Amino acid sequence: MATMLKIINVCIILLIALPILNAKKVQTIELTKGWTLRDSDSLITVVPVEVTKIPSGVYTELSKTYGDFLAPGNDVNLRWIANKTWIYSTSFEMAELGHDNMVNLTFHGIDTVSKIRLNGNLLGETDNMFVRYSYVVGHLLQYGSALNLLEIEILSPLVEANARAAQLEERGVGAPPSCPASRGNVECHRNMLRKLQMSFGGEWNPAALSSGIWKSVTVEYYAVAILRDVDVAINRNDTHWTMDCRAFISTSDYEIFYGQLVVYASELFAVPFVVPQQKLTYANPKIEFQIHIPKEKVKLWWPNGYGNQMLYPVSFNLKTYRNEDEPGLGSRTDSHKLLNIGFRTIELVEDEDDRGRTFYFRVNGHPIFMKGVNYVTANALPELSADSDTIQHLLKSARDANMNMIRVWGGGLYESDTFYSLADSYGLLIWQDMAFTKATYPVTDELMACMREEAAQNAQRLAYHASLSLIVTNNEIELYLVKNRSDFGTDAKRLEDEYKLLFLGNLSPELNIISRNDFKPRPGPMISTPSMGIAESSKELAKDPQSPNYGDVHFYEEDTPSQTIYPEARFVSEFGYASLPMRSSWLRDLGQNATEESLAALIRQRQHDTKGFIPLLRQIAYELPFNLQNWEDNIDEFIYFSQVAQAMSTKKAVELFRSRRGDYLTMGALIWQLNDVWVAPTWSCIDFYGNYKLVYFWAKEFFASTSILALYHEASNQINITITREDYSDDQPKTYNLFINTFLWNDIYPKSSIARAISVGVDASSLDQLRIPLDSVLYESKAKTEIFLEILLKDEDDTIVAQNYFYPVPIKNIVGISDPELKIEIHRGDCASSKPYLNNFSLRITVRYPTLFIYLELVHETYTEVRHEFSMNGFTQTVPRQIVTLNIDEDSECIKLTSDNIRVKTMNQYMV
Repeated sequence: MATMLKIINVCIILLIALPILNAKKVQTIELTKGWTLRDSDSLITVVPVEVTKIPSGVYTELSKTYGDFLAPGNDVNLRWIANKTWIYSTSFEMAELGHDNMVNLTFHGIDTVSKIRLNGNLLGETDNMFVRYSYVVGHLLQYGSALNLLEIEILSPLVEANARAAQLEERGVGAPPSCPASRGNVECHRNMLRKLQMSFGGEWNPAALSSGIWKSVTVEYYAVAILRDVDVAINRNDTHWTMDCRAFISTSDYEIFYGQLVVYASELFAVPFVVPQQKLTYANPKIEFQIHIPKEKVKLWWPNGYGNQMLYPVSFNLKTYRNEDEPGLGSRTDSHKLLNIGFRTIELVEDEDDRGRTFYFRVNGHPIFMKGVNYVTANALPELSADSDTIQHLLKSARDANMNMIRVWGGGLYESDTFYSLADSYGLLIWQDMAFTKATYPVTDELMACMREEAAQNAQRLAYHASLSLIVTNNEIELYLVKNRSDFGTDAKRLEDEYKLLFLGNLSPELNIISRNDFKPRPGPMISTPSMGIAESSKELAKDPQSPNYGDVHFYEEDTPSQTIYPEARFVSEFGYASLPMRSSWLRDLGQNATEESLAALIRQRQHDTKGFIPLLRQIAYELPFNLQNWEDNIDEFIYFSQVAQAMSTKKAVELFRSRRGDYLTMGALIWQLNDVWVAPTWSCIDFYGNYKLVYFWAKEFFASTSILALYHEASNQINITITREDYSDDQPKTYNLFINTFLWNDIYPKSSIARAISVGVDASSLDQLRIPLDSVLYESKAKTEIFLEILLKDEDDTIVAQNYFYPVPIKNIVGISDPELKIEIHRGDCASSKPYLNNFSLRITVRYPTLFIYLELVHETYTEVRHEFSMNGFTQTVPRQIVTLNIDEDSECIKLTSDNIRVKTMNQYMV
């Protein structure tokens, strides 16, 4: 019977498909080559520059002549580029047309304000880099062998932003702030343009007033309509999963037309799923349907660390035509989208309790503590931000450091398809801010229509991704309005009303395009971050968006990072500490012949924090023995101490936040920030060239699924030890042995040990803590300044599953630390007999005494700039011999290294 039904289904599909077998696919041709770039007219004339390919940006194209934008000083020296109007132009031939074909020119991303002309005719104007613009051009094209001239005139972002601000001021209204808070040479009025907001500069980034065609330009040949995006919302009941689908269609017709859609997914259903022919309206063309799949056919998609990331390829094939009858021969009716779908449920739980409301994500029915980072666009120039190698390195690094959430910050971009697809593959949930940050925005009808389109287009593009967990309409604007209400004076009420009109009245409702009436496929939207959460959002601004009892908070502490300063927040969506990149990254910008004076000058020039180095130096001084005076004379030490201090402060914060997981008191910690857009003193974990700072190596341990959290409680003079385990693949309690080993700083072997058996479950609502009096782990008459603790967790096979070190006093107060007499030997593994070669090395590190915070840096005139990775760094060594692996991403030759190629620092050398 089942076989007969399959045969019948196949016959039905064939009968439906027969009338349109002669139809052709929609043809899309990218205009990637043959472009030139020139300035419009000014005192500085740039002759036409041959553009290598699209995507493209003016800074990128002019770098061959005027130097790299990121070379020292060029963020200021090349500012003249941003003051000019630039024209991109190309010529192209028409493709063969059918008798009823239409032609679109579609611009997927122009940065930012532009005028587009085809064969001398003005097609339209753009003023939002986040919006796709599409124009019907068949009536303007020249056919046959004639060439069609396309010109895109991109106006100066500086001139446009200033002019729009001046127009507001003439009307007696304003949109603060006028300029970013920064010590650097930045530009003002970023909120006047729907452009990458960080382009105007800030506390950690340069002003990069980019212009260009930052996404593809396509010519589309079609008969009636094109399938643009498909939103697949996932739901489940006791027996089935449901794919609730919405196919969004683009047409330039002003007539009713017909569409038929067929879905192929061989791993989910044996025969194609056919959506019968429908009559579609040109005003809002979309097809909605559901596909029900038995639960046993589906494997779950899980966040990183909780299970596998199963993705199912699903192909959506649309045919559109004007009449119910078959389309004409040669008509381009067929367009398709291929998506990788992950089956999971996700909820944001905001239940009332005795403090306020919880704020945590529940995935596949399980509460999950979110461990992750904030992501800034991979390059200050948007045309370079989608580089697949860079994005893969950054997101893979996040996965490997046991992170499970990435917040895409509101001062950046709606990222590339590559970014979100990799997030799906790596199990990294995405908290997506819309591209509005810490400012007020004009609310003219024209601008709001443009911003509504921005919300709808990007929501439709991103919604199907399994990784998408939350959309927030802005970053820190509500907090900005509340904190500055008195400074705004009589404008305060107007600015708040405009804020509510834009975000509550327009953008939030626009995101309903991806919502559902009968279930919530994803949380949100949330209006602002930090916030009182979604449940507490109302028509009025929150009195305290930073309330620890609701929603999420952003937290920065400039003085002493002791555990008493951290808020008992529900979810910490932004916190972090600054440091400097390693020396080799600075020299990569300066050149190997750089002097210490030029290096110090570059570090000073790129410190954009309004408070300068004061917070960083205080952070170092709190824990470490670093001389605060004249850091310019000790740059290597400054770099090393800054990275150690950043790692220590971040670890302390994360351990505290994770220890509050019980009863859902705190359920998320997102570090600011994962990556950088230039070499500078910033809060990043990975520098601009992809090199890991020490905090990244430490994150692998303090974000590990099974971790030891050790916090000192000063009032009771005790250590609070929490064992946390997060792995729903085995939700049964596990028994471990916990060892607390006491070391003296002048002996490589432990002097005493305490062992306990402990059972650890995965329930997020409760945690068990061990409270160990510090006096009980001291050795004989030794003071706490003379000892430190190694805390180990071993399984039943005596395998170490987690490790932590506890230092009872600030590092600078340690007594008795010794010269470790550290030696390093390098051994290379089998390099292979032919290309591609494997350059993997083992570093054998031997010490005679406990060695604190061993820092390794590759020093090689050729390979320092090649991406490479140590297996561990910044570690404390309490065994006589430690093996560290080094992998260099170079396969063209077998590299030879000696111990001179590894620069080593330890904290011991500054304390003996």
